Amino acid sequence: MKIVVIGANAAGMSAASRIRRRHAESEVIVLEMTREVSYGACGLPFYVAGINDNLDLVRVRSVADFERNGIVMRTGHTAERIDFAQKTVLGTTDAGKAFAETYDRLLIASGARARLLTVPGAQKRNIFTLKTPKDAENLRKAIEHKRGKVVIIGGGAIGLELAEACLLQKVKCLRIIEATGQLLPGFDEEFARAAKGELEKHGVEVHLSERVSAFSGGEHVEGVVTDRGPYSADVVIVSIGVVPNTAFAAGLKKLPNGAIETNGSMLTSEPDVFAAGDCASVWHGLLQKPVYIPLGTYANKQGRLAGDVLLGKPVSYTRALGTAMLRVMGLEFARTGLTEAEAKAAGIDAKSVLVRTHSHPHYLPNACDIEIKLCYRASDRVLLGAQMMGARETALRIDPIAIAIDQGMTTEELGFADFGYAPPFAGVWDAVAVAANAAK
Repeated sequence: MKIVVIGANAAGMSAASRIRRRHAESEVIVLEMTREVSYGACGLPFYVAGINDNLDLVRVRSVADFERNGIVMRTGHTAERIDFAQKTVLGTTDAGKAFAETYDRLLIASGARARLLTVPGAQKRNIFTLKTPKDAENLRKAIEHKRGKVVIIGGGAIGLELAEACLLQKVKCLRIIEATGQLLPGFDEEFARAAKGELEKHGVEVHLSERVSAFSGGEHVEGVVTDRGPYSADVVIVSIGVVPNTAFAAGLKKLPNGAIETNGSMLTSEPDVFAAGDCASVWHGLLQKPVYIPLGTYANKQGRLAGDVLLGKPVSYTRALGTAMLRVMGLEFARTGLTEAEAKAAGIDAKSVLVRTHSHPHYLPNACDIEIKLCYRASDRVLLGAQMMGARETALRIDPIAIAIDQGMTTEELGFADFGYAPPFAGVWDAVAVAANAAK
């Protein structure tokens, strides 16, 4: 069997490697438009921050590593069109040569690219996005060159991680401009407000409900113009989300943002064509429909399972909950499942409870407050979601809640689960149990 994979990062290479391990007789060909393969994009902000000084550490495996395992790697190959009737991927190499690659089964794992602002001056130098190791290298050089005035456009998770990176690099002035009314989309207002306060405590200027209309300056950017006024800038970072790389996949059913729609088996609307990772949907475990959640956890899970599906093994991944975590300077944040507003928008009668408790007993040093907000179905208190924040010992506590939601547990069942106890780690009632038992 000849299997072609478009895209050589998490989903694509997880699938290709799985196929070679489980069925060495299969011919696996990977088409990648760049020369960069298999890297951990989530580690890039920490390179920008100077926490990690070796960019190669985010590169997981090389082209040569994969080729030693019998995978045919064709970097510099851009897919431009798929002839589904003839089962052929057509495209061009970076040397300008056309190619046509036939397949028995096809996996599209082409990822996503950074969303750009289409305003006057957007092509000026020193305006950056962060998606690849080269992006990180260029951004860090620009910040370290002056450590002057930096403007971040976008207040999502990556934007806030980059804000911490800039602060650690000791820039002179840091400003975040967010078009909506809060930071951290996907979190409720009290968590977004805490993130804003934490940033402001460290000297960051945060602008909400403000839209960028242009970039000023000559060849290099010198300022950002918004609907409220101009701000000077030596470096601008645009962090406003991603766009699935799917323009070449015309004819496939897609979500409104261009992501390829798949079922739980990652099958697209065309036979023998599958999709996984940031270019595709993932099946939401509570909403029971395809949604777009571009997280590395899903790219790796889908890629591993896609390898089995491409070999004909029945597989279904229908358990995505959007579990995510991040750090904003001195605060950890995490979430999973649905907020009360999201649940009600989906027609679910939901309630929430917000609890402030302790990471561990106060008679030991470094205890901190943890705030946990649980969402649950009003009729039977089945768990639907959670958000939490705290200075320490917080983010990883989202994991047992994600498992509880995955398994359909009620707040009472979670509250009386057999959590461990020792004063250095937790109280006799763990913070998660305290929150669960507060649900009425």
